[in-house]
Amino acid sequence: MLVTSEFKPAWWMRNRHMQTILPRLYPKPCKFSAIHQEFEVSDGDFVELTWSAAPNQIQPNQPIVLVLHGLEGSFDSFYAKRMMNAMHTQNWVAVLMHFRGCGKKPNRKAQTYHSGQTQDVSEFIAFLKQTYPGHPIFAIGFSLGGNVLSKYVGEQQHTTLDGAVVISAPLDLAICAKAIGNGFAKVYQKYLVDKLKRSTQDKIDYLKGRFPINVSTKQIEKTKTLIDFDNMITAPLNGFKNALDYYRQSSGNQFLKNCRTNTLIIHAKDDPFMTEAVIPKTADVSKNVTLEISAKGGHVGFISGLNPFNPEFWAESRTVKYIQDRMQERA
Repeated sequence: MLVTSEFKPAWWMRNRHMQTILPRLYPKPCKFSAIHQEFEVSDGDFVELTWSAAPNQIQPNQPIVLVLHGLEGSFDSFYAKRMMNAMHTQNWVAVLMHFRGCGKKPNRKAQTYHSGQTQDVSEFIAFLKQTYPGHPIFAIGFSLGGNVLSKYVGEQQHTTLDGAVVISAPLDLAICAKAIGNGFAKVYQKYLVDKLKRSTQDKIDYLKGRFPINVSTKQIEKTKTLIDFDNMITAPLNGFKNALDYYRQSSGNQFLKNCRTNTLIIHAKDDPFMTEAVIPKTADVSKNVTLEISAKGGHVGFISGLNPFNPEFWAESRTVKYIQDRMQERA
């Protein structure tokens, strides 16, 4: 189902790059004491979790909301911390699952997270459902995490989620990898590639000769684009033939037609990380998917309001409303 978004950009932030960049400059409130934990996954590795409440003090039937961050993101990413705070304000429990290597500790194995790696998410959601039976469980995915979530809800026969929200996701990875290499978007690409190169070099140093790809520091440093990085590192490290094979198998768009979970996709047509071609058509999604598309909003921006010193983070309020509606249906 396609609906017209009610989002209206703030009068001082109508440009897509301002919507993308300036939200990072606002304070990141955190009204809860973060609880950090490790979750063991089935292949012998682990992911790091950050909870907004102690897991052993969750109240009966209290909603639990899983948050998935974007490429090289973490609990410290402005959108993740703010969304967790919005959940906490509703007296819901938020838990952020760091993708492998994005937490404070290096992972045991060389394999990395990527846009199509849903196994860890699947295992953790299964754990939540088993540990907290009867609790409403939702998931929110930003950017890369949104693509992971889209793939997950589409490839599962039954996710056990009561709802999902996907925000600014690169649902066609090949289109996005090309688009981010054009014009001003090259600035975003350099920022992301530089972070990926640093984390890869850190992993090589940590594994002390056990890194399965024969790649030198010089080769890593010469990498300039996401496509080059995915060809050199992401694809061979995770069992893909090359970057295009990785993009083809992992893009979330192709899975949404089979989605059985109530899912809201929030996306701006002016997202500078991609083009409008990544936005799925109504014929390409199941009846359980709501496409809420706005003309503006940038990438994980969606800043509205009248006061530049007290803006509204619209994606947070929209997500809260969507979850509230799903819980009313559940009651």
